Amino acid sequence: MTAVDVPGELNDAWSKATGADDSLMALSRMATLRDALSRWEAGLARDALAMGASWTTIGEALGTSRQAAWERLRPAIAAAIEADRRRVNEQRARAAKRRGEKS
Repeated sequence: MTAVDVPGELNDAWSKATGADDSLMALSRMATLRDALSRWEAGLARDALAMGASWTTIGEALGTSRQAAWERLRPAIAAAIEADRRRVNEQRARAAKRRGEKS
């Protein structure tokens, strides 16, 4: 098993929040940190699902129920899948255009 890569945006958000000069500045940077952490969590869950994990095991890993994990993470996973589909369709359309085909 390989180590999990921490996204650069999460490292940056962590550094900015923990490197703040005072508590108020750190608090103002928490929303960005929370958002980055949420995206990473959804990405990890998507990867786990792709490797055969169930929502039950994902919920257990998060210390919550299957249903709670699904309700919290499914929207972000679905949005990421849709973004992937759009990107692939756009790439196919560009490739077809280069070949002189109609999309």
